[in-house]
Amino acid sequence: MNLHYSLYSDEHNILRQGFAEWLAVLGYAPSSVVSLPRHVTEFLQDQEASGKYSLSQLSAEDATAFIERQQIRIGVRTGQGFSAAHINKYIQALQLFSRYIRQTGKSGVGFTLELLDAPTPMPVWLTRTEIHRLYAATEEDILGLRDRAMLSVFYGCGLRLQEGTSLEISDVLHDRRMLYVRRGKGYKERYVPIAVHSYRDIEVYTRQARPELLQQPCSALFIDANKGRPITKQSLYIRIKALVRKAGITKSVGTHALRHSIATHLLQGGMPLERIAAFLGHAVLDSTQLYTHLINEPIK
Repeated sequence: MNLHYSLYSDEHNILRQGFAEWLAVLGYAPSSVVSLPRHVTEFLQDQEASGKYSLSQLSAEDATAFIERQQIRIGVRTGQGFSAAHINKYIQALQLFSRYIRQTGKSGVGFTLELLDAPTPMPVWLTRTEIHRLYAATEEDILGLRDRAMLSVFYGCGLRLQEGTSLEISDVLHDRRMLYVRRGKGYKERYVPIAVHSYRDIEVYTRQARPELLQQPCSALFIDANKGRPITKQSLYIRIKALVRKAGITKSVGTHALRHSIATHLLQGGMPLERIAAFLGHAVLDSTQLYTHLINEPIK
């Protein structure tokens, strides 16, 4: 298929949009759905400058050469070369793009690129003071009740974005004060205990705010304020980011940072790693041990 991707062509825009939608369907974070197609666009523009105007002209060597050029680039803002972690983003984008164009039949090209050795970035997490500021940033209206329930699901219960978005109203087990996570990572289910204050926020939302937001019958726990239907992952993520800005927190915080925060606070409080692993739904303890490196104060 001789699909042109000229910077000014409709085909190029369709290709980029299709790749972004494909990433969204696979469950990639909203930030990745934006950034990965942007990296691919840089690659395609680079190839266009070399006279390659269609996917059928590309080869694995083109991708390798492009990555090598990124390794010697100097950042405009920093005046320094790109870090290994930054270049790995380009590599990830090209690997996924290769998979996308092969799976959709647009090309048979395969970019098999090796990731560079890079230090594992430490997760972002909030202090208890910052968490208090985040809760204080919520309003006293219907949306504020929903916002506090969201914070209590993602911080108080440590759920992943997909897990929280997929919650249904029946998954709040009031008699046991637990959340039933039916769609955990790897499609594994688990039960998550809800702390008293978090349960109060969730219960008030389901009793008072959710019926006001709902415009048609549905089973989803979190409802979009504008459409009255189940909230999307992207909309929920954007709402959390808005609360972070309102709270004056400058860290790069999304729902996963809230999950890191509760894990770190539980560890600081003396909870054993095994119990934290079960709480978070980690399949192996190695994933949980990362939080031992985040603590800057003695475990009490």
